[in-house]
Amino acid sequence: MSEPSPAARTTKHAVPEVSPSVVAEPVTRRFLWHPRTWIASVTILILLGFTLPAVYLGGTIDPQGDLKDLPVALVVEPQTVQLGAASPADAVADGIEQHVDDNKITLTSMSTDEADHQMRNGHIVGIIRIPNDFNAQVGALTRPGPGAPTHPVVHLDTTSRSGAMTAGLFTGNVGPVVEGVRTALGRQLMATGGAPVDTATATALATPFAIAIAPLDPLPSHTGLGTSVFYLAIVLIIVAFIGASAVHPLIDTVIGFIPQETGPRVRRNPYRHLSRTRTLILKWLVMLAATPPTTAAILLVAGPWLGMPLISPLTLWLFATATVAAVGVGGLTVFALFGSFGPLVNTFFFVALAMTSSGGAIPLQATPDFFRAIAPFEPMRAVVNGLRSILYFDSTPGSGMEPAWWYLLVLAAISIATGLIATRVFDRFPAFTRLPDDGASRSVDKAQRTEVHQFTA
Repeated sequence: MSEPSPAARTTKHAVPEVSPSVVAEPVTRRFLWHPRTWIASVTILILLGFTLPAVYLGGTIDPQGDLKDLPVALVVEPQTVQLGAASPADAVADGIEQHVDDNKITLTSMSTDEADHQMRNGHIVGIIRIPNDFNAQVGALTRPGPGAPTHPVVHLDTTSRSGAMTAGLFTGNVGPVVEGVRTALGRQLMATGGAPVDTATATALATPFAIAIAPLDPLPSHTGLGTSVFYLAIVLIIVAFIGASAVHPLIDTVIGFIPQETGPRVRRNPYRHLSRTRTLILKWLVMLAATPPTTAAILLVAGPWLGMPLISPLTLWLFATATVAAVGVGGLTVFALFGSFGPLVNTFFFVALAMTSSGGAIPLQATPDFFRAIAPFEPMRAVVNGLRSILYFDSTPGSGMEPAWWYLLVLAAISIATGLIATRVFDRFPAFTRLPDDGASRSVDKAQRTEVHQFTA
């Protein structure tokens, strides 16, 4: 029997050629069905579905129910007339102190000057003010005289500098208390009036004083009813957050660590050997270089273009620049520490948790205890306080400017120190290296070829 030719033997024992589409189909199917392909993505999305509503809605859905320790001042001005031992002004003040909800309102007795100073520094959100002619006008109600009786007035002084919702919470909780005290005082005056009174006087005694609600020092227009600082803070934080999210992959693209994909086009730059520490420093420098013109553009749009009053433009620009720089450096450090999970960490720390705990749109006293606890550590709280001090309180001492600067300095220092230490530690461990490993790559290629052969055999 004749032996087969060498060509025949080669054809008999060779691996049959398979179409690339036939090879790719089972590999893709197995890849898609493997839990490691999709378990992390699905888990993260489900967790976001639970956590984001809990953060945003849970912190803002019930301001009245969560209200606690809203700071309010009670001012009883020295009276021009003393009506014996029973002073109507003191009786009104005592009634308010007794009936106000101590859990929701922190009521503090102050002088007129002290209350005005505290209001203009943002330390209190409203003033209950009993003017110096209150006793005299209440006394006039009980004495017959020509003309209609004159009502005294109790003033509820609000401030739009703390936001429209803060003013609403103040009047919504204090107003009913003052109205109840007014009714009680009217009954007392009717009972102790003695001589019969005419219908006009009886009506006046039934409601012995009026309640006037007005802002103590109104804000100018184009301030969003006291919310412009909150939205400007959001702009600064978002620009820093997105800027860091853009700088991080773009620098990695330039050094060849990841490919650059622009639409259908994919470009792979030659890999440049840079340590993690040097790469992070490079990203920091790019972020810092771009920050001053970026904040200048933000203020240019906010002020000259949109008409927002920019008090102390130089101070505002310096503070805005420090904000974007500190948050940007912190965001890049988070990327260096957590890698692919960096965007999630940055989103929760700099945006999700920060917005509710900032006290910008909703006063911090009207949020759950959790947000009050984390507020001192969240950057947006300090940024809102700093911007409010500059734009609404003329950077007066005690209005929050100095603590805001210190927070940004500490945030930048901690971010830089943590980034340098962590990346140097990562560089010392071969398992954490960012360098392409040719041996590992060859092993992966060999494993993939073996898997394809098993599918097609």
